[in-house]
Amino acid sequence: MKRVRAAIALALVGLLNLGGLPYEPPPPRVTARAWQAVKAGPRDVLVTLQGYPDLSAARALPTKEQRTRFVAQTLMAHASASQGELIAALRARGMDLMPLWISNQVWVRRANRADLRWLAAQPRVAQVDLDVQFLGLQAHLKPRPAAAPAGVEWGVQRVRAPQVWAMGYTGQGIVIANLDTGVRWQHSALKPRYRGWDGTTADHNYNWFDAASGTNPPAREPEDLTGHGTHTVGTSNGDDGAGNQIGVAPGARWIACRNMEGPSGIGSVARYTACFQFALAPTDLDGNHPNTALAADITSNSWACDPNYGEQGCEVPTALVTVTQALRDAGIMVIAAAGNSGPSCGSISLAPATLDQAFSVGATNSSDQIANFSSRGPSSLTGRLKPDVVAPGVSVRSAYGLPNGYAFLSGTSMATPHVAGVAALVWSAAPWLRGDVDATEALLRRTARPLTTTAQTCAGVPGTQVPNHTFGHGLVDALEAVNHATSVLRAEAPAMHFYPLPLTYTVTFTNLNLFTRTNVLITATLAGAATVLSSEPAATQQGSALVWSLGQVPPGAIVVLTYTVQLSQTGLVSNAPLQVGFDGLNLPIEGVAAQTLAYAHHSWLPVIRHTAD
Repeated sequence: MKRVRAAIALALVGLLNLGGLPYEPPPPRVTARAWQAVKAGPRDVLVTLQGYPDLSAARALPTKEQRTRFVAQTLMAHASASQGELIAALRARGMDLMPLWISNQVWVRRANRADLRWLAAQPRVAQVDLDVQFLGLQAHLKPRPAAAPAGVEWGVQRVRAPQVWAMGYTGQGIVIANLDTGVRWQHSALKPRYRGWDGTTADHNYNWFDAASGTNPPAREPEDLTGHGTHTVGTSNGDDGAGNQIGVAPGARWIACRNMEGPSGIGSVARYTACFQFALAPTDLDGNHPNTALAADITSNSWACDPNYGEQGCEVPTALVTVTQALRDAGIMVIAAAGNSGPSCGSISLAPATLDQAFSVGATNSSDQIANFSSRGPSSLTGRLKPDVVAPGVSVRSAYGLPNGYAFLSGTSMATPHVAGVAALVWSAAPWLRGDVDATEALLRRTARPLTTTAQTCAGVPGTQVPNHTFGHGLVDALEAVNHATSVLRAEAPAMHFYPLPLTYTVTFTNLNLFTRTNVLITATLAGAATVLSSEPAATQQGSALVWSLGQVPPGAIVVLTYTVQLSQTGLVSNAPLQVGFDGLNLPIEGVAAQTLAYAHHSWLPVIRHTAD
């Protein structure tokens, strides 16, 4: 057996020696494909270093800002200790590089074989692998021009965004990071919503980053060579104020990072990672001075890490798990296109849609039918249910050409920003949910409109069951989600009440978040000149208000309080305003009040007349 193996090894060496060149195996920790690729000339490589910090403590922090800051600072500190000497040495060698502290990697540009030998000898290096492999694919977009404004686009209406706008919530205070092919930022429907534009001047630092400029210098302002990223950001945020209401959350602000190169839109693990890192801690245009205070709230990801499309590193299905989990721990929602490989079951096969860390979106048409191209679940990686929800993705009209062009496009790419916009509406209406990704995803699943108009059975789950692998939990519904989120605190009492009997109110508080709330205070303002008779549990009366100090309320808990009052008069009475506050909440939550009509008792005796026979 040993002789046979030796003969095979010699034969392989002989094959590799064709042409008279001696065979040189790759150094330890350098992948064979990276070693082979640089034989033809310098190539970009991704250097992974040893170790990764534990970020789980972020999940117990009460605010999004605290979680984001903890995750970024922990990752940066670990990377500094792990990468510091290597980065200094690379710069001394004159190498072009980008530190990826979010994944404890370093992206090294135009490395040759001598560089790879040197990297392999560095003590903290775990692996050196090839990065981008450009195959020269043709642009895959086939837009259909659309000039005339349609008012509120059908997809925006379908997710019931206008009804939420009417409640005063348009996504204000929320930042959506569009991680895509870039953005034609001066488009009339996008420019007013760009965080880098103050209405007079532009500052692209911390609002734009180019991680996929290819052989060109990084763009110093947002640009888009395909129109794809322009179209998707239009669906999440766009509105030109002149009838083109194309965006679900026109009050939200957008920032952008280009993670796909050129008119063909070629990404890589390094490029995707760099843009996730930018969303977590935006930088200046040179990639320096990261600032977590300017982090995104939501990332909209209308792409797939596809090795068949020339995207190096994507053949490893778990390549993006670490970075998407880091964003999740930081309170940043990762929303991802399910893919356009349907209608076969199990066609959700590419990250990030396959990952538990991403909220995956399929595509429907204007009749709420699933698009034939929309990928079906389950996830090829985990075997679990995917997509999570569906949204409009067929013939979606959005921004395209400059200065104010529009086009119809179809794909789960178009469905994804609808959901990013809905999430922004929910967080603007219920800021206490902002950054609680688990609770927000659970809310969007629970409030989606169930869809079962498919005979397809995938992984034993029939299309008549909810959820299923075609529609997930159903069509995302902004109005239902916001109504549910804002009913976290409510009071109930009889609609009619006999005066002067005592009137009892029941107050219910639900902790929708998936972590414990601390120092919870609930306040109920008394109606008129009502006198408190009792409260359960006992509350403290402060002027015309009752205050309950509840301490800690665990995840998903429902707290029920009651108080009984003696009214001083008849008529319509209300206990508004009702408020709850807790650690990590800037402003108290206003609750839904109860109204009761108090009436005095009157008796009417029937008049009985006797008539003669």
